[in-house]
Amino acid sequence: MVNKNETTNSGKKPIIDNDEALRLIDLIQQGDSNAENDLAELGTVFIKAVAKQYVGKGHTADELIAASRHGLIRASHKFDKSRGFTFAAYAVWWMRQAILQEIHKKENNN
Repeated sequence: MVNKNETTNSGKKPIIDNDEALRLIDLIQQGDSNAENDLAELGTVFIKAVAKQYVGKGHTADELIAASRHGLIRASHKFDKSRGFTFAAYAVWWMRQAILQEIHKKENNN
């Protein structure tokens, strides 16, 4: 099933290689913590693209990227490929939630 709303970097090429992401997610869900780092590296452009949407909300780019990365990893643990979605389409929600939680946490601490 192809999701036409998949997040892309140029409108042509997916921002994250879904086949490679699925391979790494299988390893992550089997307990391979090294695969988490590999997935984050694979999704570096994706992580930064989502984080960039929240620049100017009182956080540094590094803080937003870290939150986005955390959301990507969280999504990898919960992803169910049998549902027919691409990983990017699923993960973007988790990434945004992690960023928004970070923003909310900082607002409440000030």
